[in-house]
Amino acid sequence: MTRRARPLEPERAPRLDLLTLLGPAPVDALWEAEKAGWRAFVMGHGGSGYRRGSARHEAWQRGFEAAAASHDPVGLML
Repeated sequence: MTRRARPLEPERAPRLDLLTLLGPAPVDALWEAEKAGWRAFVMGHGGSGYRRGSARHEAWQRGFEAAAASHDPVGLML
């Protein structure tokens, strides 16, 4: 005789909220600034809009310099 699995009762079933899973992820401001620096290099803009010395300005500068050092900045643009 084979045993059949019983379905979980609603209160014990794992609750998956699809909207939560598919919703927007938290924004990482430093990553966005780094991407903006890369895009600025590709588009030919040379100045950051962030306050000098701020973490976002440094992230922008990292992205700009990484694009400048890249062999194919347009092809690798995020």
